[in-house]
Amino acid sequence: MISIIIPTYNRRDHITTALNSVLAQTYTDYEIIIVDDGSTDDTQQVLNSYQGKIRYFYQGNRGIPATRNKGIREAHGNYIAFLDSDDYWLPHKLERQIESFRENPDYGMVASRCSSYTPDGTFREKNRPGKSGWILIDLFKANFIRTSSAIIKKACFDKVGLFDESLLQVQEYDLWMRIAQHYPIGFINEPLTVYLDNPQGISTDGLIGRYFRLLALQKEYLQPSIPPLLYARRLASSYHYIGRHLLKRGEKIEGRKYLRHALTLDPLNPKNLIYYVSSILK
Repeated sequence: MISIIIPTYNRRDHITTALNSVLAQTYTDYEIIIVDDGSTDDTQQVLNSYQGKIRYFYQGNRGIPATRNKGIREAHGNYIAFLDSDDYWLPHKLERQIESFRENPDYGMVASRCSSYTPDGTFREKNRPGKSGWILIDLFKANFIRTSSAIIKKACFDKVGLFDESLLQVQEYDLWMRIAQHYPIGFINEPLTVYLDNPQGISTDGLIGRYFRLLALQKEYLQPSIPPLLYARRLASSYHYIGRHLLKRGEKIEGRKYLRHALTLDPLNPKNLIYYVSSILK
């Protein structure tokens, strides 16, 4: 019924926790697909004890979207679930989500709220809540779906495509919005997934993350589906923060260009004017 895709890269210290959380699920009609994106540690040796329980694929390092896409192409299930190799699930996660699909057969995807932990052991029970239904506009405002919480009908990929491999970050956000354009989405406001909140990991609030988020928000399919004022303000916010990041790095000309875009899109937002003018006066 479910193909569980676990991409991994040099996560030998975490992947057994992820795998064991799958094997502890109360719902058991699944296959586990691990796609190793060129690990140079002993991940493969660690996984030897799981032979017969997993399907393992090794590839040269291609990045996370290509790794997930490889898993989707190899999947046999009617549903695709994603689990990052440093995250884990609570035992009834799959059961709760399959129940949601059965109760709402029009859903294309079901996600859940999450808990999180940090490398120093700090645990946070509840993170961002979400909404169910036709939620494209809500997602456009802010992404509240973590990849490891999502289960998607495999048929959705035939309609909306796979992860965009040109987006090295926020590729999951782009996919959620493409699904939300065509299907209602279920969200269980109960923490069923636990993710690693690692300050040293990739941050979509950093400069590179904001570049890729802007690329995702500017895709042609989105603008006709979003109210014009909201669309302009959301893009302006991305331009604004990219401009501020660039100014902090000393790239004044490029930073002013992004701030000017933000001001053009959202001229009534005082912070756009203030930061643009101050960048000129400095």
